[in-house]
Amino acid sequence: MIITDTHLFNFDDLTLNENVHIVIDKSTISQIIKKADAPRAYEEILHTSGKLLKLKYREVINGKNKLVIPGLANCHSHTAMTLLRGSAEDVNSLDWFNKYIWLYEKNLQPEDVYWGTLLGAAEMLLSGVTFVCDHYFAMDNAYKAYKDAGMRADLGWAIFGQGNRWEEEYRTALDFTEEYRGKEETITVSLAPHSPYICPRDFLAETAKYAEKENLKTHIHVSEEPWQVEKSINQTGKTPVEYLADLGVIRENSILAHACYATDSDLKIIKERKALAAHAPKTYMKFGFLNDFLPRALNEQIRIALASDGPASNSTLSIFEAARDAALLSKLSTGDPEKGKIKDIVPLLSSGYSLLGNGCSGAVAAGSRADLVLLSRKSVSMNPEINIGAGILYSLSDRDVHTVIVNGSVVVSGGRLITINLDNVLKNVNKIKKRMLSAGGTPMQNFGI
Repeated sequence: MIITDTHLFNFDDLTLNENVHIVIDKSTISQIIKKADAPRAYEEILHTSGKLLKLKYREVINGKNKLVIPGLANCHSHTAMTLLRGSAEDVNSLDWFNKYIWLYEKNLQPEDVYWGTLLGAAEMLLSGVTFVCDHYFAMDNAYKAYKDAGMRADLGWAIFGQGNRWEEEYRTALDFTEEYRGKEETITVSLAPHSPYICPRDFLAETAKYAEKENLKTHIHVSEEPWQVEKSINQTGKTPVEYLADLGVIRENSILAHACYATDSDLKIIKERKALAAHAPKTYMKFGFLNDFLPRALNEQIRIALASDGPASNSTLSIFEAARDAALLSKLSTGDPEKGKIKDIVPLLSSGYSLLGNGCSGAVAAGSRADLVLLSRKSVSMNPEINIGAGILYSLSDRDVHTVIVNGSVVVSGGRLITINLDNVLKNVNKIKKRMLSAGGTPMQNFGI
């Protein structure tokens, strides 16, 4: 594949590299060549008839009037919760869980996860998200959805370590992990204990040992709300981050969902352990949390990535939106318009790729996996082109996403999905919602108790 005569915007230093050809060999970017520096023979190939051109390159994408950026990373999502989007609005977080979501989720059937995940994958791909860390149930069905969508994913089967069937559920999660790790180049697996406020101490210690032994990432919720920190200190004498660190849960590449009420000393632990905090600002704002986590975390230079959280709590899976919210929440929570600077926030759009390795750098560079997004440079939202970084952070619309490439394959072209039959997905999810919303009985867990 070759993307011809295009313009490359670098997230790391906010620079624009204009008029380049990007050559992709299978799943990897092999060359980025300045059009002006290309050899004559190379230029002759580029201007030969389409028929001969395709003899050399399997696919040719005209990059003129396009802006190429890295694929975006969503580092904490419950993707199949698209099935519950809009089902628990204008409520506090305790009621959100205990009166709505954990009642509805009792109705979830394994095959529902396929359709809910496919809907979420469609939404993410159309908005330029090429990689997601998904923490939910029935992840064998999620695996099938991401494979069908052609999207890169890291999958963690949520486990609780308590309840009537917890041992069976834990074994199912481990069986999934053992069967599916390494099965597909674009899909990795993690261990996903829910949180320190639900999972028992011995269970967390056991999962930490298993993760270390099997060299798996751990994906876990931590310090989401003030009461969790207070409860942990009262019961253990430690913050949730300190508690998990002592149990061995927090280590390199652990994905700490939220961590937004981590203390300053917690941030030092996260940095020392080389864990990653997944920041989901829209969820915090919807629950009324005015939180200055991100400015503090940036100041401490911990590893941070953006996240959508589940679409039942934040309504969308857009990482462009998460970045915008992150910048604005940084300014509002501190009362300082100089916080949440463009140069600090834009790199977070793809920083989650640091979890993957295997040629996935989150950059558009020779030798990196070809996970790319082409934006329309004729966007009404981003013109005139005065500050491209500001345009991407504050002005861009999902409608400006023209082409999306994952692992060297086009999955969105001209703003349309290539790999997903959206009409079929919508038909199925709207059937499922009726069953999902028939709540009754007691919640599957208790939140905040």
